[in-house]
This record gives sequence, structure tokens and C-alpha cells, in this order.
Amino acid sequence: MSLETERRTREQGAASPPEIIAQLERILASAPFRTSKRCSDLLKHVVEAACEGRSDHLKERTLGIAVFDRDPDYDTNQDPVVRTTAGQVRKRLAQYYLEPGHGDELRIDLPAGAYVPQIHPPPVREPVHALEPAVLAPTATVARTPRVSRSAMVIGGSGLAVLVALAALLTLRHSENDVDRYWAPLLKQSQPVVLCVGQGHVYKLKGDLDRLFDAEAEPSETPPAAPPSIPWNDVYSISERIIGINDAQTLVRLTALFAARGKSVELRGGRSTTLGDLRGKPVVLIGAFNNSWTLSLTGELRFYFDEDSAGKGLLVRDRQHPEARAWEVRSSQEAALDHEDFAIVSRVLDPTTEQPVIVAAGIQGGGTAAAGEFLTSVGYLSKALENAPAHWEKRNVQFVLKTRLLSGAAGPPEVVAAYYW
Repeated sequence: MSLETERRTREQGAASPPEIIAQLERILASAPFRTSKRCSDLLKHVVEAACEGRSDHLKERTLGIAVFDRDPDYDTNQDPVVRTTAGQVRKRLAQYYLEPGHGDELRIDLPAGAYVPQIHPPPVREPVHALEPAVLAPTATVARTPRVSRSAMVIGGSGLAVLVALAALLTLRHSENDVDRYWAPLLKQSQPVVLCVGQGHVYKLKGDLDRLFDAEAEPSETPPAAPPSIPWNDVYSISERIIGINDAQTLVRLTALFAARGKSVELRGGRSTTLGDLRGKPVVLIGAFNNSWTLSLTGELRFYFDEDSAGKGLLVRDRQHPEARAWEVRSSQEAALDHEDFAIVSRVLDPTTEQPVIVAAGIQGGGTAAAGEFLTSVGYLSKALENAPAHWEKRNVQFVLKTRLLSGAAGPPEVVAAYYW
């Protein structure tokens, strides 16, 4: 960049090359980039080239030769190293700016389908009413996944942090109602509420296979064909990093509810949660068959989740009517977009954790989403409590919900059973 261009840049309020390079160095020193030399090399090259006025050289083949030592005549379709690495750079940049303390920094972006970086000034934030911030466990990297069990859509921990923050900012002031009374046992505790979210089975491919699939998301005239089979040794689990979109919707609803009432939360994935993480703290369990804590802490209650002995379905059982099978999702229905799902909402004082536990869990993700809507809606909860016994606020309570999935989205929750003790 010439001195005259740099002078005009300063006058227009844009970042100067030294400022951009300083921000680049901060990014490269961060955890998302320290662990990937390829991503660091590519980002460093394109940013420095842009600062030096060489943006016209930032083409896929040129980058493959300059950054990854490819031959000048290499086949970019057979070797999508630049497209694959660029996709990873975008994900790592997103993770960097979602981490605490980086949201107000100079922003470096690599737009999808291009290799010329864009530089954005720090955002100008409007003042907002102060809310107690949510206390979140460390978030994980957003990851593409070839296979997701029981949920076709996933969201990683970093994207989830954005949803949680938006939910907190959009929450309105309220007066006490049945939602407040229902949640009172958790809200009156001095400790943060632990939100323990279920995590299903999610797998990723190793090495070249992962890059092959990842390249399909990048622009290419001839997308590479998938291999006919995948060796088991080339598949590994990333289940501990992913939660389903329906569980995330419930999580956002609950986080907004707690933020409106000045209550902080801790977010934990079910797979990495220990009893020590839960003991002595109020807990909300989200999800059923993808959350072992839901199955273990509520397995002795009247309404509980079970699997058909013949492996033909999943169901909600009633200990007082063990023969009943009305609340069941058959295996043949699991992939269907239109069918009924069932959920259990429980509020109990659990002897294992010595604290109140609330469960919002469906047989499938749609049921969990319906449970989240039920627990945060004054209309649904007040209607369910119309026939509640006296002093229900001091009792344990369970509801069984039914919802209809329409095109994969959960319909309104309907209470089909209730129990107080």
C-alpha cells in the first residue's frame, strides 16, 4: 500500500496496514489458530498480500503454489487443499471473535467463495440495560459432521454463545406469574443454574476423507465424488462438541428466562458432565435419550423414558400403568417429518444432587423443543396448573406432553398427564 493510499485510509477512519497486521498477529496467537499451521499460513499470506496491494494474486491455484508448495500444474479439483483450508479458516475466525474480549476488536473476515480478506472496524455498540451475564463453560469449535444421530441439524458451542447472548438482550421486564412460581426453587438458590444439554452420536472423517467432503461446501466447477466406502478407522467421534438444534432452541429459551430474572447459568454438555459438576447446584436437564443424566436422575419417577425391548421404538412409560404404550415413537417414524412426539417435564428435589432438578426432555428433538416452549410460556404453564392441588409450588411435579411435528417443526405442547407428590 502506498503512503498516499495509507494516508487516505487513515482519514476515512479505516484500519491502517500496521493495525491490520497487529490484529492478524493476535489472531494467529489465539488457541483456534495455534493448533493449525495450515490455517495460520493461509490467513497470514492472504492478509499480508492484501495489505501490500497484491489482492489480484489471491486465486486458488496461486495460493496452492505459494502457501502449500503445490506444483504449478496441479489439479485443484483433485487436490482442494486451498478450498478446504479456507473453510477451516472461516470457522476458526468465527470462533475467535465469539470468544470473550474479541467482539470489539478490528475484524478480519474471509468471505465464502473468495480468498481476498475483508477488514471491518470494531462495531459501535448502542448502550443496553445491564443484565447479569450468563456464565458459560468453555465453548467448542463449530464442526461439519457427515452423520448426526436423531437430529439432522447441529450447532457448535461457539454459535450457541451468540444465541444465548441474543436471547439475554431481547428479554423484556416482567411481573411474577406461574412461570416464576414454577421456577422458584431454582431461582432462589445462590448458585448459578447448571444447564446440562444432551449430546447425541456425531462422527467426523479423518484426513483426506474429511477434506474431500468439506470441499463440497466450497465453490468448484467439478465437485469431487464421494468414495464408495469409508473404513471404520477413518471415522472418529466429536459427539462431545455438538448439540442438536432443537435442544439449542430450548437452551436459548431457558437462558432468556434466567437472564430476565437476573440468574446466571453454567452451560455443560451431557457427555462431559460429572456428578461433581451437578452436586450442590440447581440443575436443568435438556434432552432424554441423548442425555444419560436425564435417564439416570429421573429413571425412578412415575413417568420415565424407556426403549422397546424389541428395539421397535422409544416411549414414555407410566409406572402406574406399565402396560400402556400410547406415548411411543416407533422406529419407522423416526425419520418422518410429520408424526407425534412426546416429552416429560419434571421438577423434583433430587437426592443425588441434593438440589432441585428440572427436566425438559422429548423422545426426539421436537418433543424437547415443545418442552422448552411449555416451560417458558405463561399461557401453556398456567393452563396446565389450573387443576393443580393446593400449594403445588412446594411439591414435586411431572407433566407428560404431546406435540405434533409438522415438516419437522414442533407444534404447540399439549398436556396429556400430570402428577404431583
